[in-house]
Amino acid sequence: MNALTKVMLKRLSRAARPYLKSSGLLQVSGVYNRSALVWEPGAERVVVLAPHMDDETIGCGGTLALHAQRGAKITVVFLTDGRNGSSKLSTLPREQRDQAQHWLVETRKQEARLALADLGIEEMLCLNAEDGALQADAGAAQQLRAILRERQPHLVYLPFYLEEHADHRAVSKILLDAVAATDLQFQCVGYEVWTPLFPNCLVRIDRTMPLKKTALTRYVSQLAEADYLHACVGLNAHRSAGLLDARNGYAEAFHISSLAEYREHYAQYCASR
Repeated sequence: MNALTKVMLKRLSRAARPYLKSSGLLQVSGVYNRSALVWEPGAERVVVLAPHMDDETIGCGGTLALHAQRGAKITVVFLTDGRNGSSKLSTLPREQRDQAQHWLVETRKQEARLALADLGIEEMLCLNAEDGALQADAGAAQQLRAILRERQPHLVYLPFYLEEHADHRAVSKILLDAVAATDLQFQCVGYEVWTPLFPNCLVRIDRTMPLKKTALTRYVSQLAEADYLHACVGLNAHRSAGLLDARNGYAEAFHISSLAEYREHYAQYCASR
């Protein structure tokens, strides 16, 4: 991590504290007490941006379940269609590959519906960009703008811009393009999938971890590729180290900031690369 990135993360952490303090917070252990606070999700209007079907459950499934239990109105937006999400596709001839991709798209959507139902979420939207080519999709930002204008969210969850996966990184640009020249205002809640972030917000998910595990098992086609469940549970167990009195507990980690702050620091990060 370069020096500019470290400075940006510290600034993001400080900038988020007024919002976090107004939302009902507890102390955390010395591991994170200079950077992260514990947040209790509530009945906010929430939009979740997930580049792939399962990212929402891995990154923030326990927190979303807490939101749902407290009456939040949650919309999960899947940006890609999952068509290229199998290592076996490259071994197939063209016609069989097309059939397999069609099966993958339909299967992933059905798995996602089941997973979201486990978390208590009813609304699922799909932008259907090509899996693995999200950054090249010209229409995603315009589609997302319409969704955000209609739902007027308080919080938008998205993969944090330091994620290494290209589709995950592309979500930040799509979001910022979607809100350009609008009066939309919300908090950006960056979540981690495969690239651990520097958190300024932790959510204790002990009560909803069983729901998260069940939801993730719905992604049978994904788990056939790799043991995402094991990795996810391990990360959430590790994150509980930031909580006081966390014995055999679980937590999800986030970086939360205003939309304006997220835009500023994302631009600085991109310029430094």
